[in-house]
Amino acid sequence: MNKFDNLGLKRFLNLSLEKLNFSNPTMVQKKVIPLLLKHQNVICKAHTGTGKTHAFCLPILNNLDYDQLNIQAIIVAPTRELAKQIYENIRFFKGFQPKLQVNCFVGGEDIKRQIEQLERSQPHIIVATPTRLKDLFEQQSLKLGKLTTFIIDECDMIFDLGFIENVDYILSKVNPNVQVSVFSATIPEELKPFLIKYLKNPYYLDLNANKISNQNITHILIPTKHQERSNILLKLLKTFDPYLCLIFVNKKEDIKKYYDLLLEHNYSVAQLHAGLEPRFRTQVVKRIRNLEYKYVIASDIAARGIDFIGISHVISIDLPNDLEYYIHRSGRTGRANYTGCSYVLYDTKNLTLVQQLITKGIIFKYQKWNQNNELVDTDLGISKPKKQNSGQVNNEINKIIHRYKTKDNNKKVKPGYKKKRKEEITALKQHIRRDHIKASIKKIKKTKAKERGLKLFDKE
Repeated sequence: MNKFDNLGLKRFLNLSLEKLNFSNPTMVQKKVIPLLLKHQNVICKAHTGTGKTHAFCLPILNNLDYDQLNIQAIIVAPTRELAKQIYENIRFFKGFQPKLQVNCFVGGEDIKRQIEQLERSQPHIIVATPTRLKDLFEQQSLKLGKLTTFIIDECDMIFDLGFIENVDYILSKVNPNVQVSVFSATIPEELKPFLIKYLKNPYYLDLNANKISNQNITHILIPTKHQERSNILLKLLKTFDPYLCLIFVNKKEDIKKYYDLLLEHNYSVAQLHAGLEPRFRTQVVKRIRNLEYKYVIASDIAARGIDFIGISHVISIDLPNDLEYYIHRSGRTGRANYTGCSYVLYDTKNLTLVQQLITKGIIFKYQKWNQNNELVDTDLGISKPKKQNSGQVNNEINKIIHRYKTKDNNKKVKPGYKKKRKEEITALKQHIRRDHIKASIKKIKKTKAKERGLKLFDKE
C-alpha cells in the first residue's frame, strides 16, 4: 500500500507519486505535509537528502486553485541550479494536472524575456533566486495580490550568500497573512530576527536532532602524514571505480589545480563552482547528470541543493571550517537506499576539526596505506578532545609551584617569589573560570533563543 495515500493529498498527486515510485514518505514529508496542507507556518531544520523539496511542493500543488491563473505560491532558492531543480520537480506534475502553470526565474538569463513572459500570463507557482525575484517585482511584473504561500529553501545558505535582504524586501510587500515556511539545514543566530519578523506562531521541526549523518554512508579517514594531497588523491582514486565521485576543496583557486591534475592523468573530470559563467555552469550540471563525467571537482556550492543521482563517493581534500558543510558534502552520497563512501584527508592541521566531527557523532573508519600501496583498515583511531578536569587544573598549578622550587635548599630564591607564584595561580584560575562562564553563557543563549519570540515547538 502507498503510504502517501494517508496524507490527504488529491488523487492526481497520488497517481504522480506512484509514477515516481514513491511509496513511503520520508520523515520530513510525514511531519511537514500535514502542517502545510493546513496552511501552518513551518520552520523545518533538516539536512540535505531528506526529501524536503516534495515536502513543500506537494502541499502547494494540493492547495492551488487551478481555475485562477494568479501567482499563488513563490519558492525562493539560493542558487540557479537548485531553483531549476525544484522547477523540474514541480513541472513533472503537469503530466497529471494539465492546468498547472509554473515558471522559473533566475539570474544570468534575459530579464526582458522573463518580463514578457509574465505580461502574457501569471503562473500559479514561481520558483526564483532572491535577486531576480526582487528585480522582477521592481519592474512591476509580479502581481502578488493572490499570493497565499511563500517558501524559503536552504534559508541559511541564502543568508550566508548575502541574499536575505532581497527576500526581506519581497516579504515586506506582500499580505502579512501569507503562509511563510522556511527550510534550512541550520538556523544561525543572526537569522532569528528575520524569522521572528515574518513567521507567526511557526511549528518548529528539528529533524537533525540525534541524526548527524545518513546511516548508509561510510565515513573514512585517510592520513596524509604531510605528503602532498595531490599524490594522496591520485593514490586514493586508484582504489575504487565510482559511479560518480564528488571531490570537494575549500578554496576556489584549488579547483583548477586538482581539475588540471586529473585531466593530466586522463580522468573524466568536470569542475563546478560559483565562478563559472552561468550558461556554462548550467551546461556542466546537465552533462554531469547525463553521466558524461565520473569525477567532479567542486566548491561547497555543489554540497547544497544540487541533486546528482548516483553519487557513490565523496572526497574532502580538506575539511571546511563550518563543519555543517561536511554534513552536506557527505550527504550527497548514500541516498535513495544506496550506500556511499565519504573520504576525508587529514593531518595535524585539521585534526581538531576531525575531533569535533567525532564529538558530533560521526563514526569514522580508519584506513592507511600498506607496503603495497593498498588501503587497509587500521585500529589506530582518533579520540575525542579531552575535557579539562580538576586533575588537569591541579597539574597546571603544580607546574607553577614547581617552577619556584629549587633543588638546593640552601640556594636563595628571588625576593617576592611567593607573591609572583600566587599571582600566576590566580591568573590561571581566572582564565579557567572565564572559559567556564563563556561556555555557560553560550548554552544559556541557545536555550533562550528557543524561548524568545519564536515560540518554536514540535507538535506531533
